[in-house]
Amino acid sequence: MQSKKHIIIFSHGFGVRKDDVGLFTDIVKAVPEVESILFDYFDVDEKNKILTIRPFSTQVKMLNDVVKKARESDPEATIDLICHSQGTMTAALAKPDGIRKTIFLAPVLDMSIERTLKRYGSDPDSDINLDGISKLRVFDGFLRIVPREYWAERKKIKPFKEYNEFAQKTELIVIEANQDEILSKVDLKDLNSKIKLMSLDGNHGFSGKARKNLIKTVREIIL
Repeated sequence: MQSKKHIIIFSHGFGVRKDDVGLFTDIVKAVPEVESILFDYFDVDEKNKILTIRPFSTQVKMLNDVVKKARESDPEATIDLICHSQGTMTAALAKPDGIRKTIFLAPVLDMSIERTLKRYGSDPDSDINLDGISKLRVFDGFLRIVPREYWAERKKIKPFKEYNEFAQKTELIVIEANQDEILSKVDLKDLNSKIKLMSLDGNHGFSGKARKNLIKTVREIIL
């Protein structure tokens, strides 16, 4: 009997592209047994080196559309999600149906705008305007453009509520980064007991030596 098709859909974080600065592409290479689907949430202007952030509502629709298309391509396929950073929040808001397992890597549990203002606000190349267009610093040659709709929607998000509700629809595994330089530690006592919590050494992107161990862990969960 032929085994079911296995698909992994990736949900990337804020201000990056679908490869998630190499994190997702490294995971893809490590799981050749499955079909991997990567896509960009944000508009990428290669010529002018501009990346325009889309509001959460748009990102949610995009993810649900990708899941729907994957399901239509093979109704019997096993579909999993791997999400990183703010991409975990998009998945939790989307709550797509029919997802077997979902892995949250270095998830965002504090959606406060103050955290982002602290990170970008002191940079001379950044111009944050919550009621208009924000321009965030360039660290890879791209300028980030953030519309006011993004900030307005972000203000209303309650991470624990969304994660707990999503855990009712999928087997949810949260992997924290022990040396996360982007996100501060948050008390997880209010997370749904159905959510499996793990922690691994590594920075926010699990770069360097930490990536090998992360990939090993992801393979053990997914395969």
